[in-house]
Amino acid sequence: MLNKHPYLMLLAMSFSLAALSHGVFLYQWTQGQYMAGINDGLSQMMPFKHLLYEQYTSGEFFYSFDFGLGAGTFSELAYYFSTSIVFLLTLPFAWLLDIAGIVQPDVLFWANAAVFISVIRMSLVLFITSRVFMYMKIPYWPSLIGASVYGISGMFFRHTVYWEFFADAFLWLPLLVLGIEKIFREQKPGWFLLAVSISFFDNFYFAYINFLLAAIYILFRLLIPLTDPEKKRKKKLLTFMGTGIIGFGIGAVAFIPAVYAYLNNHRPPFQQEIPIFDPFDNILYTSRYIILPALFVLFLFMFRFYRNKTFRLFALLGIAGILMHLSPLVSSVFNGFSAPQYRWEYFISFTAGGAVASGLSMLSKVSRRSFLLAAGFTGLIYLIYALLDPALEFDWLETGLVLVGLLLTIATGWIAAHLRKPSAIRMVGTVLLVWLIVFVNFYQSEKILEMGNVAQVSKELITGKDYDDPEIRGLLEQIHDREDDEMYRIEWMQGVRNNTPIVQGFQGLSAYSSILNKNLLYFYLYDMEIDMGRESVSRYATLGNRANLFSLIRGKYIIRPTEDTNIPYGFNEILASENYKVYENENVLPFARGATEVYSEEKLTMHPPLVREHAMLNGIVLNNEEEGSPIQVTGDITSDFTIEEKMASYDDGILEVTGETGGIDLVWEDPAESSGDLYVSFNLVNTAEDEGFNLTVNDYVTSRKSNQSVYKTYVDDLTIRVPSQERVRIRVPNGRYFLTEIQLFAEDYEALEREAAEPTGVKELNIDGSRVEILYDNSADDGYLSAVIPYEIGWSAEVNGVDTEVLKANYAFVGVPIEAGENRIVFTYRPPFFVPSLIVSILSLFFAAFWIFRKRAD
Repeated sequence: MLNKHPYLMLLAMSFSLAALSHGVFLYQWTQGQYMAGINDGLSQMMPFKHLLYEQYTSGEFFYSFDFGLGAGTFSELAYYFSTSIVFLLTLPFAWLLDIAGIVQPDVLFWANAAVFISVIRMSLVLFITSRVFMYMKIPYWPSLIGASVYGISGMFFRHTVYWEFFADAFLWLPLLVLGIEKIFREQKPGWFLLAVSISFFDNFYFAYINFLLAAIYILFRLLIPLTDPEKKRKKKLLTFMGTGIIGFGIGAVAFIPAVYAYLNNHRPPFQQEIPIFDPFDNILYTSRYIILPALFVLFLFMFRFYRNKTFRLFALLGIAGILMHLSPLVSSVFNGFSAPQYRWEYFISFTAGGAVASGLSMLSKVSRRSFLLAAGFTGLIYLIYALLDPALEFDWLETGLVLVGLLLTIATGWIAAHLRKPSAIRMVGTVLLVWLIVFVNFYQSEKILEMGNVAQVSKELITGKDYDDPEIRGLLEQIHDREDDEMYRIEWMQGVRNNTPIVQGFQGLSAYSSILNKNLLYFYLYDMEIDMGRESVSRYATLGNRANLFSLIRGKYIIRPTEDTNIPYGFNEILASENYKVYENENVLPFARGATEVYSEEKLTMHPPLVREHAMLNGIVLNNEEEGSPIQVTGDITSDFTIEEKMASYDDGILEVTGETGGIDLVWEDPAESSGDLYVSFNLVNTAEDEGFNLTVNDYVTSRKSNQSVYKTYVDDLTIRVPSQERVRIRVPNGRYFLTEIQLFAEDYEALEREAAEPTGVKELNIDGSRVEILYDNSADDGYLSAVIPYEIGWSAEVNGVDTEVLKANYAFVGVPIEAGENRIVFTYRPPFFVPSLIVSILSLFFAAFWIFRKRAD
């Protein structure tokens, strides 16, 4: 049957090769270990799949209050899975298994499913790529071998394990190439239109990467025509442009909201120098990104092969790709002109596969002299790479596998060139195929499981105390049982996993994602100077034990280890387990609050964070052009403190720590008898070139990144809250620092307690995903209402049935003007520019259908 249906035969072969290539991870699955990275895999990939599954199957597609403080998941998670075609195709199967009672699609389910999704993905990669090479007139068997060079690669597994959605790009690149070839060869734009539409819809980041790669491919194709009817270059370029524009229109409904979310993100610009050329990543022996098969290197020196235009195209593209890989500047361009990231090198594997596929069919025509010359150059290149790499150590597994592959390639290649029989050519391909499968299984075992600590990702980890602690689960259930509020937040993170709330099913105060709402990040980093216990980009967490902020954002509970006594003001112990205690906030404020006093955000920029907190407590902070209410500045006690040096010298803002640790003490000369807190603000810069450090302020400890870290925020204005006491001890490790702008403020929490005692005007509150309805009794005749909904374009509001502008209030949240008496306020969220993007997509689909029909009619 399979022989009668070659496509089915190819698909079966592709699936078999994919399964064999996943041998290590399939075995690990039988042992309860999973194909997911221990860091981003468990901190982002699996939680986001779980979150989106729960959303989509409940009919909510746009917004979630379970992601951080609230986020537009359709746009902000488009970088991950919200528009991922592979993920969307898995949802019906997961849903059927769910309703049948076979599985529960939680984080553990998605970890279990990862290896099987990966096998299917690789099967499709091999099948599609083989068909592309076959369309380019390369025979069946060499096409499958070439597709295997592309798909059965270390980068495929690296992408899949650490950032699963990256691996989807392996599917769309061959489709783009097929579309390009269809236009060049037949002037048929259908496949290119399909590939462009899918790319724009699926993932905006890899659409950018793949379109750069497609542009490079088109440029080379213009220079290397493969068929006779390719002379009308201008017409073909116009076809590419027109098809690209229509494809963009089709994918606009996903692409435009995703790009807006990217532009509305905040990540400090990469400040380190990016070299143009970095000559040594050992792509023959030890590279983490790509290992070139020996057969590809051998074929590069088969100079006779370059007479074949298809080989010439792929070989020159491969050489160009290698040179680009050796340039960090190029990798920065592929990463949006940010820090260099090596994520596009699957293009080199694709071109190497094309060169191998086209070269195999010509191997029988090679003379012995040409073969020996190519083998000599190949051996020389391997020798040079071995001698010039000071980090290379001979290892019987890694280096041995590479050298065995080299020797087998030369031996079988020589036999094939000598015998000139099809069976000998198949032998060369088979040897390469076996080597690829063996090497990627080695790569899985050594590079990923061992070096990447993925061997630790198991059922025991995912259901245990280091990830989803049953003890914490028990405390959370007790909290939920005692609560009837529509919205309350709990501060708890498992270690440094900011997305713990998604895993454990509660509304928390933390999030970790490459794309987050810029307003929230500014709120944490700049407006409030909240220390998160750990400096890093792309995340926010905790509120630095600052009671005002907890109350304003409805942080009602915190869970802390039993030995942790540094508890925010106004929190009282209510529950305890063997290792943890739960504290409840007695001053939590309503979800929506009216305000008469209006403060100017611009004018508050010259005041410290404590004054900004009081402005939010006493009224509402807006960024409009109104004059605003007078700002009350209280609590500044800086002049009441003197400085004492401890194992350090401090002069003119320069702190020289001579001991293992040291710093300064700020001594309160006449301390007030108060149970409140101190806010200690300062600017701290470490002069060490590449050294992270811990900063301790009394009992509070936070970590700061090295100046060379790509995760450094470069936010050095810090505000640390400590319980009120006579002496504030600032400690850092041995070294030289700039410590300036020291200020101290006393907070007695009178303003917070006064506001907490006020009766709430919220009579009804209904939160249903992307719709929030509030019935508010404005008996105080306040002018504005603020709500604990993160502000972003996409929110619209009705007040008593009248469309009302949504204002950015309190730095990062929403506000609306209200009337005296009863107000019914309805907030509705749609992804930014969703409706116009949807209209563009629908019109583009209709136009594409009409255009393709006309093309076929012609």
